[in-house]
Amino acid sequence: MLSFRRSSRSLKPRASKLNSATIHPLSSCGTPLTSPGKAIAREELFTYTNGHFLIDEETQLRRRYLKFDIDALCDLAATAGASPSPIRTIEKLEGGFSKALLLTKENDEEVVAKLPYHIAGPASLTTASEVAVLQYVKDYTRIPVPAVLSWSSDSSNPVGAEYIIMEKAAGVPLYERWEGMAEIERLGLIQNLVKLEAQLSAIAFPAYGGLYRRVDADPIRSPQACVDVDSSDRFCVGPSCHPSEHVAATDSSAPRSESFSHGPWRTLSDLGKSIAKREISRITHRQSTPGLPFHQGSIQEQTQLLKSAVSVFQRIDSHPSIGQSAQPTLWHTDLHMGNIFVAPDESSRIVSLIDFQSLAIHPRFLQARWPVFLKPPTNYPKGLVKPTLPDGFTSLDEESQAAALQEFSQAKLAKAYEVAKFLDDRVAHDAMVNVVPRVFRELFVRCGEVSEVGTVPLRECLIEISRNWSALDFTSECPYSFSDEEISRHERQFAEYQAWNDVQQLAMECLDTDAEGWIAPQLDIAEKRRQNRELLAMWIERAAEERTSDEARALWPFPES
Repeated sequence: MLSFRRSSRSLKPRASKLNSATIHPLSSCGTPLTSPGKAIAREELFTYTNGHFLIDEETQLRRRYLKFDIDALCDLAATAGASPSPIRTIEKLEGGFSKALLLTKENDEEVVAKLPYHIAGPASLTTASEVAVLQYVKDYTRIPVPAVLSWSSDSSNPVGAEYIIMEKAAGVPLYERWEGMAEIERLGLIQNLVKLEAQLSAIAFPAYGGLYRRVDADPIRSPQACVDVDSSDRFCVGPSCHPSEHVAATDSSAPRSESFSHGPWRTLSDLGKSIAKREISRITHRQSTPGLPFHQGSIQEQTQLLKSAVSVFQRIDSHPSIGQSAQPTLWHTDLHMGNIFVAPDESSRIVSLIDFQSLAIHPRFLQARWPVFLKPPTNYPKGLVKPTLPDGFTSLDEESQAAALQEFSQAKLAKAYEVAKFLDDRVAHDAMVNVVPRVFRELFVRCGEVSEVGTVPLRECLIEISRNWSALDFTSECPYSFSDEEISRHERQFAEYQAWNDVQQLAMECLDTDAEGWIAPQLDIAEKRRQNRELLAMWIERAAEERTSDEARALWPFPES
């Protein structure tokens, strides 16, 4: 019988462990050769096989299908690297936003070919920007990243898709070593990771957006629309390629891109106003609204709230609490244990960071964060406060003690990261912990999700800002207001939203999944679906005093198909 309790183990993020299978190349790709792993048919290279989905699996798989010319890719990879040699085997690796292939040559040299899915954003921008970021990081920092050997951001190439061929990352992924690492080794790794991140904190970019090589950005935008980064005129800031700025090509309701800016943005207010305009464009062009079990507001209501957000953005550039924390900063925002590679003989030493796809230059206070595997638990005390076990720990039952110990261990790791930031990366620490009011971060985040979840989260943020307008050090009058009746109605709507959100988080943690219902390939999907049915039944039973069966089912993120 399942316990309706949050999972005590940390969730593995998408692509924290890549699924692999081996295909023996045919035709110009080389001679078949026995290789460890599951042999697959050629067509399986194009389909998504890195796990399953609890809901809408057919759509999720279709969004991750990518057809390309494998023989042409092998020919290009054979000549890339230290010495030309035919490709002997192909090992299929996959993440949530790209397909990757480990290509082994006859001379045993290994290279990685990476091809973005449509859901990663415009593939041409995504590819060109990732190449530029890898090159910039290699040229201007000491952060170890794979070298790019060959690439194309034009799908009319012989491969038939955008691609990057790069060195295989040195070392082994951190997830293979983490469980066996002593606490002192983990602390050493955290310190080394912070020192690498500090090198990114030290770089001041002139604008927000995506990073490109100047020679690649000119065909994308006019030279005047990009902002030069360095005196050598090699790099520039151009349009953002982050998926949040674009709608997947498979979405027929996508608005015309000309209706709002994708960047670059020179000021914080320009960035904020662009987010609001993007959301207005999406809600006015979409063909249907999300079927969520709480108030989402009309198009007019959503638009008016976004305009209120813009009125705050217009006053934020010179706000005294923002300061250096608004500095345009490049950051690796997906540092999970699958993207950190360590030395085989020294697990605390980082020898490579991977997956720089879709990274954007954003305000430092929106970028700096705890890596997912070091994320603080609920009720984590920031600052110079030592984590402790809860009062009455010894009187808890065995299961509760195990959960408390897990939370205590995670809090110690989070605190180690926070302290290391304070010592070695102060500007990022301040941006992450205590300089910028939380509600300002919320404003950018909530503004950017109106088309997905409606008005309630953004209105909650705007009400908090209006109530604390003077305390937030604004000198002018608040440009909007809410009546007592509007606030009373909002409080009821927010309670419904919060109930829905709490159930979403609970279900994801109990089932060890994400919002899309992704189940890792090493897990039994049939068992996960059984657990989902059991948890749903438990939730309906628990909610019976307050909700009908249909109302409780509507809150559950993974209803039975």
